[in-house]
Amino acid sequence: MRIGLVLNLLDEEYQISVYKGVIKRAAEFGIELICFQLEYNALAEDKLITRFPRKEVFDIDGIIILTSVIVDNSNIVKKSDLEKIWGDIPVVSVGQKVKGVPSLLIKTDDSMKKLVDHLVLEHKYKKFLFINGAKKHPDAINRQAVFKKAIESHKSSFPDLTYVCKEGNFTAVSAIQVMEQYMNEKKESPDVVVCANDNMALGVYKYFKMNRNDKNIQECAVTGFDDIPQARFEIPPLTTIHQPLDEIGQKSVELLKQMIECRHVEDEKYIGSRIVYRRSCGCCEDDDFYSKEDQFLKMQSNCFFSETMLRMVSHVGQEINCEETLGGLKYVLRNNMEQFNVNNFCMLRFSNGKKKKITENHKSILVDPLYVRKNGVECYEFDREIKMSLGQFYRKYIGSEKKSNQSFIVKYLSVGNELIGCSLYDADEKVLPYLSSIAINISHCLNRITVSEERKKRSEELEKEVNKRTKELVEANTKRMKVEAEVLKISEIERQRFSNDLHDDICQRLAGISMLCRSYSNQDSAVEKSQMIELAELIGETLSRARQYAHNSYPVELESLGINYALSNLCNTFENQSGIKCDYRWAVHKDVKFSKIEKLNTFRIIQEALHNVMKHSKAKNVTVSVFSEDKKISVSIIDDGIGFVNNSNEGRKGLGLNSMEYRANQIGAKFFINQNKPFGTCVLISWRAKNK
Repeated sequence: MRIGLVLNLLDEEYQISVYKGVIKRAAEFGIELICFQLEYNALAEDKLITRFPRKEVFDIDGIIILTSVIVDNSNIVKKSDLEKIWGDIPVVSVGQKVKGVPSLLIKTDDSMKKLVDHLVLEHKYKKFLFINGAKKHPDAINRQAVFKKAIESHKSSFPDLTYVCKEGNFTAVSAIQVMEQYMNEKKESPDVVVCANDNMALGVYKYFKMNRNDKNIQECAVTGFDDIPQARFEIPPLTTIHQPLDEIGQKSVELLKQMIECRHVEDEKYIGSRIVYRRSCGCCEDDDFYSKEDQFLKMQSNCFFSETMLRMVSHVGQEINCEETLGGLKYVLRNNMEQFNVNNFCMLRFSNGKKKKITENHKSILVDPLYVRKNGVECYEFDREIKMSLGQFYRKYIGSEKKSNQSFIVKYLSVGNELIGCSLYDADEKVLPYLSSIAINISHCLNRITVSEERKKRSEELEKEVNKRTKELVEANTKRMKVEAEVLKISEIERQRFSNDLHDDICQRLAGISMLCRSYSNQDSAVEKSQMIELAELIGETLSRARQYAHNSYPVELESLGINYALSNLCNTFENQSGIKCDYRWAVHKDVKFSKIEKLNTFRIIQEALHNVMKHSKAKNVTVSVFSEDKKISVSIIDDGIGFVNNSNEGRKGLGLNSMEYRANQIGAKFFINQNKPFGTCVLISWRAKNK
């Protein structure tokens, strides 16, 4: 059987005392325990940390939740609220009533009233300061209400009785802040400070020690609530309300075990509390069964242990903060875990990474086992394991153990709001607060290493991308220079062709006309009408040929009459000159318009393709189609000739093909030339249309 314990953080005596009771009874029953620390996160469905105890992750059979320490549990009032987070699993609530969930509660109202009665009637205190817990916490609300009611009941007998209520946060630091605020307002110490828990009472002790040299601040009576172990060994020992924390932990395990075994469990079970009178309230004798010598020795032992641990934590923290590599961090952990008497310790990094956000599907949460210590020895079998789920790791980690009453603690590793991993360990209760402090150093170091690794990886990827891009640019530049050279060559060829046409055709015709005119001028008789008609025909043919050459150089009708007319005229001229039947088709939507450069390049591509058909294809028919569909313009020239062998070696392409491809690139079009089935050649270009 495996159960989970959900609490806030094992860094203070109240939660550690309950944890000790839970772990003790679980061991007696042979139950395996996993403790989950919410670490000041609210218990809510959308909080990832609160969802880790789900059954599919660690195979949990039941959960004990210490609701009295959860930072914000105002939204957990009934069973269905917990089912939204953890599903249908047996749950026992400790400290607060949750409707439909067996709850282990403590009767404290009478004890709080008796404490106030004692302070008023026995010690005659008049000025009270009550330091409360978190504003919305049910325990804080109830304890303040009982305190006020008890004070008000004495006002008829003691009219000068006054009190002030201040909000703390159940921590020693918040109590120090409240005391500073109170003294700034009142300028004098109260007669007694009543605190809603022992941690805040110890914070008041620290405030007085910090200001012992201030004559305006006088020490006063102080009381607490919970009776944590440290309370009896302070100077003076702390008067408080004893809650049987160890018994609470044990009873909660018993209740949960009964639920898992499907036995009847009452909805509410109460445990009593009592006042422990010690010298902090002004009493001269203590209720404890410890002699002064025992108290002194115990206090001395606690101080020595605390100072030793603090020095070790400081030393380990400094070493961790100096490390910049994963190997260095593992080296520090390897050398120091034994000093803390930690036999089992695992450091896991969530491997989803920063680019991929961790999802609420916990089966997708993968971990990298960075450091694994098992039974006091570093375990290397996980070094080969990469990216296993958290549940898989846990099952493999404990799989070879024969003991069934193991207990582990899950401590999340986070920086700010970012969850980067977790640690899994077991340790003596005395060192748990110090391990929590070390975990903070581990979190920041691991985050720094992870960021460095990702930065290095991005740098390597960027370098590869730069090299790839550089190669592409070099290739593109080489290709561009080659195309430019071919374009210049084509331009020279066009000029040469135009020059040859002028020389061989137009100039010869003009020379013939000139000679004919000279012959007419030298004859004795008058020029006859037939001779003038012959001369006019020669001039007309020459003019027509000149216009054709001008048109071939630049088709002016593209601008004046439009591309449809220009292409139709081109196809008619091709058919007349070549004797090849040319079928021209225009199916472009009226909303589609061609830019000037698109008109010219489309015309030139078709002109070059028809030239190739006439020169190489031996075709009898050719079809020129221009059409638009789904915001795309397509142009095809298909013939039924001998076909075209597509050679992937660009260096062997002719000037005409390179010219067509170059012009297609100029208008952002895709260019294709393929063998047409069953015979012939197909030239196709297509690009995105521009609407009016």
